[in-house]
Amino acid sequence: MRPQGTVVAAAVLATALASCGYSFGSGLDQLSVRTVAIDVVGNDTFRQRLEAELSAALARELPSSSDLQIADRRTADAILDVVLTSAGERTLVTGSRVDPVREGAFTAGVWVRLVARDGRVLLERRISDRTEFRSPIGENLTTARGELVEDLARKIAMSLEADF
Repeated sequence: MRPQGTVVAAAVLATALASCGYSFGSGLDQLSVRTVAIDVVGNDTFRQRLEAELSAALARELPSSSDLQIADRRTADAILDVVLTSAGERTLVTGSRVDPVREGAFTAGVWVRLVARDGRVLLERRISDRTEFRSPIGENLTTARGELVEDLARKIAMSLEADF
């Protein structure tokens, strides 16, 4: 390669790298949101205690998979409001009288809203998840429920960090 070609190639590469335009995250750090208080998860379904499990999972998940830290409601930069809007199970493969559900699914949906201390809504979105269970390999509705709660908490944390 000639010296002139090397200069042109370097200029093209520098321009390409400078103009990538990649951005990561939701921009909450530019809005000075570094701490968040988790409101008690609401439950608009008939599925009892799922909101308590999701609240606990969120408290574990947010600090480990996002840049946000959990804070007291009085000092937090924003408040995370989550409402369980749907939850249900479905039989996918029926079994015998002893094992009536061989394969099933558990689904849930939540409404997530992040509100700044001054009352501005910073983010609103609906998130859903589905897990399946297979009784022949030792899974059941209880294990699916636990997996669903953890997955929803992870998705909520991710939704605060990135626009997906």
